[in-house]
Amino acid sequence: MTPRRVLLTGGAGFVGSHVADALIARGDEVVAVDDLSTGSRDNLASAVDLRVVDISDGPALGRAVEGEHFDAVVHLAAKTKVIQSTLQPELYRRVIVDGTRNVVDAALATGARDLINISTGGAIYGETPECATEESELDPPSPYGQLKAEAESVAQRAGLRAVTLRLANVYGPRQRTDLEGGVIAIFLRAWRAQRPLTVYGDGSAERDYLHVADVSDAVLAALDSTVTGVYNVGTGVATSVNELIDLLTGILGPPAGVDRVAPRPAEIQRSCLDVSKAARDGLWRPRIVLGEGLERTARSA
Repeated sequence: MTPRRVLLTGGAGFVGSHVADALIARGDEVVAVDDLSTGSRDNLASAVDLRVVDISDGPALGRAVEGEHFDAVVHLAAKTKVIQSTLQPELYRRVIVDGTRNVVDAALATGARDLINISTGGAIYGETPECATEESELDPPSPYGQLKAEAESVAQRAGLRAVTLRLANVYGPRQRTDLEGGVIAIFLRAWRAQRPLTVYGDGSAERDYLHVADVSDAVLAALDSTVTGVYNVGTGVATSVNELIDLLTGILGPPAGVDRVAPRPAEIQRSCLDVSKAARDGLWRPRIVLGEGLERTARSA
């Protein structure tokens, strides 16, 4: 595969930095864009050229890449806190929707042919009694999910070969513990500090947990493919919080305790993604089962 020059938004974040590592490892040149609000330069290899800029500032983003050429753009930058999105919907619109428009403009201005847009599976489908397919009705219960759906439309109308990847609940090394969705990172921190785990509700809420290395594989596969459209990226397996605690106990021994508190308002009870389309189209399939991924993550921290 001929090396590419890739513009990676959100590249200094948890998922973005792993994607940067995967791109660099195969010989691509990576220019990362990140405002460092949740990312860190320390997450990135020295080979990555970091431009500190907010994607919601279109002129600033334009200046950051002016006169340059990219073969592809991988767009991860976003605000991701579901509860915060209900309190600051205009901020979330500015970053998620307007920011995606700005990224599309930058892609077109720099001659990129391919756009890989990272979206959410967990917040866009709503409750999924059966694992959601790409044809499932969208029922996002939060502004975050609603705006990510709108941003998907922006990406798909960009005039580029566009692939949107709807991610399940991602976990793995470098995940922060102060952002929503990082229950595995939060539990691992509590385990090491010998503090009780906090569980919202009775622990029966289920999520599709996806290791970050599988996300990197899916992004690289999308870059290398000729497909377009929307693909779920998950495992197709829903695991409850109680089951997650059991798995971690098998790896780390018992926790210091479990504090059960009232469930958070509007919390989705079950989120799971059907990933058969990606496999059927020869694009990608998950390779890391949850038990293995938890062991990898626990060892890396």
